[in-house]
Amino acid sequence: MLDELLEAQILEILSGKSSVLGVEIAEALDNRYFEIWRTCHNSSKIYSTPFGHYYLRIDKKLDGLARLSPSILRDFLTYTRISTLENSENAVRDAQNSRNEHVRISEEKRQIARQIINETLPPEILEHTGVLIAGDVCRNMAHLVPRPERSTGKLVRGSDIDLIFVIKEDGSLKTEIEDRITEAKAIYLQHPALREELDFVVNTLAHYREASAFKEVPHMISCKAALEGQYLAGAKAMVQQSTAILLQAQIPREVIKLTEKAFSDRLLAMERLRKDPNVIGLPRERRLFYYSDEIWEFMLS
Repeated sequence: MLDELLEAQILEILSGKSSVLGVEIAEALDNRYFEIWRTCHNSSKIYSTPFGHYYLRIDKKLDGLARLSPSILRDFLTYTRISTLENSENAVRDAQNSRNEHVRISEEKRQIARQIINETLPPEILEHTGVLIAGDVCRNMAHLVPRPERSTGKLVRGSDIDLIFVIKEDGSLKTEIEDRITEAKAIYLQHPALREELDFVVNTLAHYREASAFKEVPHMISCKAALEGQYLAGAKAMVQQSTAILLQAQIPREVIKLTEKAFSDRLLAMERLRKDPNVIGLPRERRLFYYSDEIWEFMLS
């Protein structure tokens, strides 16, 4: 059943505007996330224009392991323009402008990542190290919405910078990279003018040979991230060799299977949530709807 009072409140917010982001409606209406999302998706007078990209998340807490990111709620808040039906064409234009802004932010984050690499790793290390950038940035979906960093609670500038370092073998090189990047991570997190969250991992070719069995969840995540990541700096040969290992093991086929399952599950969950508000109380639908790793952020709002 449609909440007509909430629908009227949303239409009032939209009055005189070509479109707004989902988060703007949520902030104006006391962050009633699920009710707002559901009303927008059930109303014949409200038009939604998503402009994000969807990608696979391997979630060990979810039966079947596969879900889509961004979550249903994060997609609505950050990557969807909401308008009246009459303003749908304007909303499509606004969505493209918003998309362009995320592309700009992503390139800014790439430049910061390159700066970190150039400041931290000398040529003699980069000669033997391939560097990939992953996460929101490689998908041109980075944002600048302030959020708390997981370990310290310090506010950071939106999307984190995810880096994957690929080297031939374990040993002193891995330790040196980890030490240098850990120091840079602390500087960029704590400096008030920077406030960037940097996450990274150093993987060897032997790691990818082991991970390509694609059995354990951490290995599945590692393989998927390596396939999705974009080359950023250093030795391309290392990246090419790690990719060749994954291709030989037919990992792209496994990732496609999981992605198809994630899309199917997402569409079914959205339909169930749209039709029945009680479904949000079920563990699976609740995890697909909320920003699962940071569900507490919504619960405390």
